[in-house]
Amino acid sequence: MLLDKTKNLIKIFIILTTFLFHNFFCIQVFSSSTNFNIKEVHKLLKQRKFDEAINTLDILSNKNIINAQYLYSQILYAGNITPQNFEKAYFWSAISDLGGFKNSRKIIDLLENYLDKKEKIEINENIKKFLEKHAMKKNKLAIIQIAKWHIKLSEEIDYINAYKWYNIAVASGIKSAAKKRDKIINELSAEEIIEAQKQSNDIFKKINKVGG
Repeated sequence: MLLDKTKNLIKIFIILTTFLFHNFFCIQVFSSSTNFNIKEVHKLLKQRKFDEAINTLDILSNKNIINAQYLYSQILYAGNITPQNFEKAYFWSAISDLGGFKNSRKIIDLLENYLDKKEKIEINENIKKFLEKHAMKKNKLAIIQIAKWHIKLSEEIDYINAYKWYNIAVASGIKSAAKKRDKIINELSAEEIIEAQKQSNDIFKKINKVGG
Protein backbone atom coordinates (compact mmCIF):
# COMPACT_ATOMS: atom_id res chain seq x y z
CA MET A 1 0.00 0.00 0.00
CA LEU A 2 2.77 2.41 0.93
CA LEU A 3 4.66 1.51 -2.27
CA ASP A 4 1.60 2.31 -4.40
CA LYS A 5 1.12 5.62 -2.62
CA THR A 6 4.78 6.47 -3.13
CA LYS A 7 4.62 5.65 -6.86
CA ASN A 8 1.52 7.83 -7.25
CA LEU A 9 3.17 10.63 -5.33
CA ILE A 10 6.24 10.52 -7.56
CA LYS A 11 3.98 10.94 -10.59
CA ILE A 12 2.29 13.88 -8.90
CA PHE A 13 5.74 15.18 -7.95
CA ILE A 14 6.88 15.32 -11.60
CA ILE A 15 3.74 17.15 -12.74
CA LEU A 16 3.61 19.58 -9.84
CA THR A 17 7.32 20.31 -9.88
CA THR A 18 6.97 21.61 -13.45
CA PHE A 19 4.04 23.72 -12.32
CA LEU A 20 5.89 25.11 -9.34
CA PHE A 21 8.88 26.25 -11.32
CA HIS A 22 6.85 28.05 -13.99
CA ASN A 23 4.14 29.60 -11.83
CA PHE A 24 5.31 31.70 -8.90
CA PHE A 25 2.89 31.78 -6.03
CA CYS A 26 1.93 35.21 -4.73
CA ILE A 27 3.97 34.77 -1.56
CA GLN A 28 6.31 37.51 -2.74
CA VAL A 29 3.73 39.89 -1.24
CA PHE A 30 4.77 38.55 2.16
CA SER A 31 8.42 37.59 1.58
CA SER A 32 11.25 40.09 2.03
CA SER A 33 13.93 37.55 1.11
CA THR A 34 16.26 38.66 -1.68
CA ASN A 35 17.59 35.12 -2.04
CA PHE A 36 14.29 33.56 -3.05
CA ASN A 37 15.20 31.37 -6.03
CA ILE A 38 13.10 28.26 -6.49
CA LYS A 39 14.28 28.15 -10.12
CA GLU A 40 17.75 27.31 -8.84
CA VAL A 41 16.31 24.22 -7.15
CA HIS A 42 14.72 23.17 -10.44
CA LYS A 43 18.06 23.58 -12.17
CA LEU A 44 19.88 21.53 -9.53
CA LEU A 45 17.31 18.73 -9.74
CA LYS A 46 17.65 18.58 -13.53
CA GLN A 47 21.43 18.36 -13.09
CA ARG A 48 20.88 15.57 -10.54
CA LYS A 49 22.67 17.62 -7.89
CA PHE A 50 20.28 16.32 -5.30
CA ASP A 51 22.24 17.23 -2.17
CA GLU A 52 22.56 20.85 -3.30
CA ALA A 53 18.87 20.97 -4.26
CA ILE A 54 17.80 19.66 -0.86
CA ASN A 55 20.13 22.06 0.96
CA THR A 56 18.68 24.96 -1.03
CA LEU A 57 15.13 23.81 -0.26
CA ASP A 58 16.02 23.59 3.41
CA ILE A 59 17.32 27.17 3.38
CA LEU A 60 14.27 28.50 1.53
CA SER A 61 11.88 26.55 3.74
CA ASN A 62 13.48 27.96 6.87
CA LYS A 63 12.95 31.43 5.38
CA ASN A 64 9.22 30.57 5.29
CA ILE A 65 8.92 30.31 1.50
CA ILE A 66 5.79 28.21 1.23
CA ASN A 67 6.17 26.70 -2.25
CA ALA A 68 9.69 25.59 -1.29
CA GLN A 69 8.21 24.05 1.85
CA TYR A 70 5.64 22.20 -0.23
CA LEU A 71 8.23 20.82 -2.65
CA TYR A 72 10.50 19.87 0.25
CA SER A 73 7.63 18.01 1.95
CA GLN A 74 6.94 16.08 -1.27
CA ILE A 75 10.56 14.97 -1.50
CA LEU A 76 10.65 14.00 2.17
CA TYR A 77 7.48 11.97 1.79
CA ALA A 78 8.47 10.22 -1.45
CA GLY A 79 11.99 9.39 -0.28
CA ASN A 80 13.29 9.04 -3.84
CA ILE A 81 16.33 11.32 -3.57
CA THR A 82 16.66 11.45 0.22
CA PRO A 83 15.47 9.06 2.94
CA GLN A 84 11.79 9.31 3.82
CA ASN A 85 11.09 11.47 6.83
CA PHE A 86 7.38 11.68 7.63
CA GLU A 87 7.82 14.01 10.61
CA LYS A 88 9.68 16.62 8.56
CA ALA A 89 7.30 16.12 5.63
CA TYR A 90 4.38 16.90 7.95
CA PHE A 91 6.20 19.86 9.52
CA TRP A 92 6.82 21.60 6.20
CA SER A 93 3.54 20.69 4.52
CA ALA A 94 1.56 21.92 7.54
CA ILE A 95 3.38 25.27 7.54
CA SER A 96 2.87 25.60 3.79
CA ASP A 97 -0.82 24.79 4.23
CA LEU A 98 -1.15 27.51 6.87
CA GLY A 99 0.43 29.86 4.34
CA GLY A 100 -2.34 29.14 1.85
CA PHE A 101 -0.61 26.63 -0.45
CA LYS A 102 -3.61 24.36 -0.95
CA ASN A 103 -1.76 21.42 -2.52
CA SER A 104 0.06 20.91 0.79
CA ARG A 105 -3.13 19.37 2.13
CA LYS A 106 -2.47 16.35 -0.10
CA ILE A 107 0.77 15.54 1.72
CA ILE A 108 -0.89 16.02 5.12
CA ASP A 109 -3.66 13.61 4.13
CA LEU A 110 -1.16 11.02 2.88
CA LEU A 111 0.61 11.16 6.25
CA GLU A 112 -2.58 10.68 8.24
CA ASN A 113 -1.94 6.99 8.99
CA TYR A 114 1.78 7.31 9.73
CA LEU A 115 1.85 9.84 12.57
CA ASP A 116 -0.07 9.37 15.79
CA LYS A 117 -1.78 12.12 17.78
CA LYS A 118 1.09 12.52 20.24
CA GLU A 119 3.64 12.96 17.42
CA LYS A 120 1.44 15.52 15.67
CA ILE A 121 0.97 17.52 18.86
CA GLU A 122 4.73 17.69 19.34
CA ILE A 123 5.35 18.70 15.72
CA ASN A 124 2.55 21.28 15.87
CA GLU A 125 4.20 22.87 18.91
CA ASN A 126 7.45 23.11 16.93
CA ILE A 127 5.52 24.69 14.06
CA LYS A 128 4.16 27.27 16.50
CA LYS A 129 7.68 28.13 17.69
CA PHE A 130 8.92 28.39 14.08
CA LEU A 131 6.10 30.75 13.10
CA GLU A 132 6.32 32.89 16.24
CA LYS A 133 10.03 33.36 15.62
CA HIS A 134 9.34 34.61 12.08
CA ALA A 135 6.35 36.69 13.15
CA MET A 136 8.45 38.51 15.74
CA LYS A 137 10.86 39.38 12.92
CA LYS A 138 8.00 41.13 11.09
CA ASN A 139 7.36 38.33 8.60
CA LYS A 140 3.80 39.16 7.55
CA LEU A 141 3.04 35.72 6.22
CA ALA A 142 4.07 34.17 9.54
CA ILE A 143 1.74 36.56 11.40
CA ILE A 144 -1.18 35.20 9.37
CA GLN A 145 0.06 31.62 9.75
CA ILE A 146 0.31 31.82 13.53
CA ALA A 147 -3.22 33.22 13.69
CA LYS A 148 -4.42 30.23 11.65
CA TRP A 149 -2.36 27.86 13.80
CA HIS A 150 -4.52 28.68 16.83
CA ILE A 151 -7.60 27.65 14.85
CA LYS A 152 -6.28 24.68 12.85
CA LEU A 153 -3.40 23.07 14.77
CA SER A 154 -3.90 23.95 18.41
CA GLU A 155 -5.12 21.02 20.55
CA GLU A 156 -8.21 23.10 21.24
CA ILE A 157 -9.39 26.04 19.13
CA ASP A 158 -7.97 29.18 20.73
CA TYR A 159 -10.05 32.15 19.60
CA ILE A 160 -8.31 34.57 21.94
CA ASN A 161 -4.86 34.03 20.44
CA ALA A 162 -6.24 33.74 16.92
CA TYR A 163 -7.93 37.12 17.34
CA LYS A 164 -4.75 38.54 18.87
CA TRP A 165 -2.64 37.62 15.84
CA TYR A 166 -5.25 38.62 13.26
CA ASN A 167 -5.46 41.96 15.07
CA ILE A 168 -1.69 42.32 14.74
CA ALA A 169 -1.91 41.30 11.06
CA VAL A 170 -4.40 44.07 10.26
CA ALA A 171 -2.30 46.63 12.16
CA SER A 172 0.73 45.43 10.17
CA GLY A 173 -0.99 46.31 6.90
CA ILE A 174 -2.58 42.97 5.97
CA LYS A 175 -6.05 44.34 5.32
CA SER A 176 -7.38 40.98 4.12
CA ALA A 177 -7.09 39.76 7.73
CA ALA A 178 -9.75 42.21 8.93
CA LYS A 179 -12.65 39.97 7.94
CA LYS A 180 -11.19 37.00 9.83
CA ARG A 181 -10.45 39.16 12.88
CA ASP A 182 -13.97 40.60 12.94
CA LYS A 183 -15.52 37.15 12.56
CA ILE A 184 -13.51 35.69 15.45
CA ILE A 185 -14.35 38.58 17.78
CA ASN A 186 -17.91 37.22 17.95
CA GLU A 187 -16.54 34.13 19.73
CA LEU A 188 -15.09 36.19 22.60
CA SER A 189 -16.51 37.72 25.75
CA ALA A 190 -16.02 41.41 26.51
CA GLU A 191 -13.26 40.57 29.00
CA GLU A 192 -11.49 38.29 26.51
CA ILE A 193 -11.60 40.99 23.83
CA ILE A 194 -10.00 43.59 26.11
CA GLU A 195 -7.29 41.15 27.22
CA ALA A 196 -6.56 40.02 23.64
CA GLN A 197 -6.32 43.63 22.48
CA LYS A 198 -3.84 44.44 25.26
CA GLN A 199 -1.72 41.46 24.25
CA SER A 200 -1.96 42.49 20.59
CA ASN A 201 -0.70 45.94 21.41
CA ASP A 202 2.23 44.61 23.45
CA ILE A 203 3.30 42.16 20.74
CA PHE A 204 2.83 44.73 17.98
CA LYS A 205 5.21 47.09 19.82
CA LYS A 206 7.77 44.30 20.26
CA ILE A 207 7.58 43.31 16.60
CA ASN A 208 8.16 46.84 15.43
CA LYS A 209 10.98 47.34 17.93
CA VAL A 210 12.72 44.07 16.99
CA GLY A 211 11.96 44.21 13.28
CA GLY A 212 12.24 47.94 12.83
